[in-house]
Amino acid sequence: MSKASVSVSKSKIIHGVLAKWINFRLVISILHLTMIHCKHPLKAIKNWRKITERRKKVRGFNKINRYVKSNGRYFWAEQIPGFPSKQFNEFIIGELVRCKPGDGSHSQLTTVVFSITGRCGLKCLHCFEWNYLNDKEHLTMEALQAILEKLGDTGLTHIQFGGGEPLARFNDLLTLVEKAQSSMDGWILTSGFGLTKEKAMRLRRAGLTGANISLDHWQPDAHNAFRNHQKSYHWVNQAVKNCLEAGIIVSLALCATREFVTKDNLNRYLDLAKKWGVGFVRILEPLNAGRFKDKDIKLGKPHLELLKNVYLASYSEKRYRDHPIIMYPGFTQRQLGCMGAGNRYFYIDSKGDIHACPFCHGAVGNAIHDSLDDAIGKLKAKGCHSFSLSNI
Repeated sequence: MSKASVSVSKSKIIHGVLAKWINFRLVISILHLTMIHCKHPLKAIKNWRKITERRKKVRGFNKINRYVKSNGRYFWAEQIPGFPSKQFNEFIIGELVRCKPGDGSHSQLTTVVFSITGRCGLKCLHCFEWNYLNDKEHLTMEALQAILEKLGDTGLTHIQFGGGEPLARFNDLLTLVEKAQSSMDGWILTSGFGLTKEKAMRLRRAGLTGANISLDHWQPDAHNAFRNHQKSYHWVNQAVKNCLEAGIIVSLALCATREFVTKDNLNRYLDLAKKWGVGFVRILEPLNAGRFKDKDIKLGKPHLELLKNVYLASYSEKRYRDHPIIMYPGFTQRQLGCMGAGNRYFYIDSKGDIHACPFCHGAVGNAIHDSLDDAIGKLKAKGCHSFSLSNI
């Protein structure tokens, strides 16, 4: 994507008849790619069914009933490249590779979370990088680019740049986004702090697809207290507006604490997200990592049941049909096991060390010095945090 050809249009929710038409186009496209990849018609149909069934299990329901449209592409999940695109086609090829038993190709990875800095101006109650927050920078720009190049060699089609706060290295972030955009959909994981209109436009021109912006309560004071900054909510609101104006998809990330998880809070949050015009809401469960380590924060069965019910209702009830698409990783993990630990993704911290996920630390190698093949093999052998199926 050249800077001269960058398109800018606000994302919007597509549902109803148009969503059904996109579904049809999507099915035909995937079937076509499967036929080309598998060559034999019967094998192609078999693998197409495998992909379809796998995606149903991941989502927890049969059909996609709405999309986020952004700059001519359609998205139904944050971590999957938009359709149609070269990145989407490569993602489907990766899914076909996963259909081969015993195949260890890294093109199977869906995404990678890449922390480019440990710096951050906030002191959030749940910070998973708390033990290393605002440490000195360990990765030079050359090191960051070297890691990105190694990830690109795996066939990766989606990447999430995080921190700390990735905006703390704004110029380096711009360079990384621009280098990634020819083969990967690039997203940032941010508090939104300092994400001005100018920065949003520069990120979009560099090729950024989406921004996952943390908002932990629909009430400004409650969010500010959680983030330990009196202007955090203000900056989230401004960041959302600025990204949407720049043509960047917005997802709101919610750390759903026990105190927050009520039907009223969830609906007020989703209504606010709809009002703001965001495309996705990502619901994360609090885990014993970073600043939450050894804290009594685990959700109980009633909380998990409510989250599951709201998640599934958001795809079936008319009340939610024009609301943002909910992503709920905890539900998927209890259905199919952890998606991290080299299964669908892994995490690279601000030192370049490779971990199962942002919440399950334990380095198995370094992205600069070590083989990604070896690291992923170790991650798969070691695994990640587990969820009890009895909690579904």
